[in-house]
Amino acid sequence: MEIHIFVLGPLEVSAYVVTEGGETMIVDAPDGAERIIEFLRQHDLTPQLLVNTHGHADHIHGNALLKETWPEMALAIGEADAPMLRSPMRNMSILMGSWLKSPEADLLLADGDRLSVGSAVFEVLATAGHSPGGISLYAPEGPDGRPVVFSGDALFAGSIGRTDFPGANHNTLIESIKTRLLTLPPETVVYPGHGPASTVAEEAATNPWL
Repeated sequence: MEIHIFVLGPLEVSAYVVTEGGETMIVDAPDGAERIIEFLRQHDLTPQLLVNTHGHADHIHGNALLKETWPEMALAIGEADAPMLRSPMRNMSILMGSWLKSPEADLLLADGDRLSVGSAVFEVLATAGHSPGGISLYAPEGPDGRPVVFSGDALFAGSIGRTDFPGANHNTLIESIKTRLLTLPPETVVYPGHGPASTVAEEAATNPWL
């Protein structure tokens, strides 16, 4: 497995391209997704799957461009966040001075679902709280042999997602993190939606919000 990181858009969203066994998955689609397209074309890669960890505008801005480029690519999101894709009010793009409508999801995800990228299998973890249907993606073996989890805006290095947005809930987020993320193997590498990577052990030991 290879994981390629792209920090894009005015809010510096971390998007990820995962490749394994000739297949490709994109995790989140910020403004500036042209860089992802350029990278994939340079490496002759065709994505089969685009997963939005949640439905806020900064993570779905590039959905339309990526779907236009690869119409056969499936767009996936947690079921409870699916209505945010088509609603500028719910995805909060209207607060950023735009009117963003993403294509509708092809695949609605629930806790325990599994997504395959080549021989790699990612488990969908429900990590609501920052948004109603926020998800994380966990694989037991990443590029260096350690497990990996894409945590979206649930858990960051030294911080957690905001819960002052419509549909957010602080207690739900803390419960999600403690029961779905901190229970992963301590060596699991955490790839968040913003900021640097961390590990489950580091966040369990030092994150002041937990």
